[in-house]
Amino acid sequence: MFLSVVIPAFNEEKRLPETLKKVKTYLEKQPYDPASPDGGQGGWEVLVVNDGSRDQTAAVVSDLVGKWQGFRLIDNKENRGKGAVVKQGMLETKGEWRLYMDADNSTDISEIEKLWAYTSASSRQHLQTTGSSRPSEASLPTRSASSFDHATRPARVSLEDTGSFQPFEIVIGSRYLKADSIKIKQPLIRRIVSRVGNWLIRVLLGINMADTQCGFKMFSAKATKEIFPKQTIMRWGFDMEILAISIKKGYKIKEVAVDWYDSTDSQVRKSAALQTLKELLIIKWNLMRGKYS
Repeated sequence: MFLSVVIPAFNEEKRLPETLKKVKTYLEKQPYDPASPDGGQGGWEVLVVNDGSRDQTAAVVSDLVGKWQGFRLIDNKENRGKGAVVKQGMLETKGEWRLYMDADNSTDISEIEKLWAYTSASSRQHLQTTGSSRPSEASLPTRSASSFDHATRPARVSLEDTGSFQPFEIVIGSRYLKADSIKIKQPLIRRIVSRVGNWLIRVLLGINMADTQCGFKMFSAKATKEIFPKQTIMRWGFDMEILAISIKKGYKIKEVAVDWYDSTDSQVRKSAALQTLKELLIIKWNLMRGKYS
């Protein structure tokens, strides 16, 4: 299995079907075939992990993926938190590379092309020799017409473009590396909270990255198996814990600018900021007492 895509879902009956259709359209245009329904080794798989949704998310997804090769659903009946279902999905999947992305398609699956450029030579060779093509406009997110200009389309980065780079086993998307990455902005208060939170993460955890919370992160199978079993934070603060564990384990992390669109129907509650601050302090305490060693 070359690529696994994990999509956590909570009360996403309205937004998730369109995201899944776009993921399907994109992956079917890539040069690797989906996993066979009998469990044979294919090129990609998509795993939706339901986090005890109270709406019809499970039923809607089940109806879709039952017809599609390479897609499957884990239907958890109890809500345990986004971190819990991301951990479950990342450890359940079999891909050489494992990406988790948000159910609202805030960062489109096609943005993965920006991440591939920094992965190991063997995976890059896989993409090149199989003739992977640039995604068409049909596979890109449906936004305003002005978003389909040359500057915002994802482009394949060749070996020649990157020069003598060192491959990474963890490559994460970032909303804040480039000024034009955020196509639809969050409300001002959420942006302020995000930037203050990032400063606290830098000070307390020593994670010197522009954006630790973007829900578009890719890990090698090796990194996944070493990092995610150590995860203890099961709600919104799990991203920063995963990165803290990664650094503790000696992994270098590449942060890559990706296009991102805020969703007006976000499932993130206002109380999440306080919960995440509490989780930040827990992670700091865990680091101090060597829990991740």
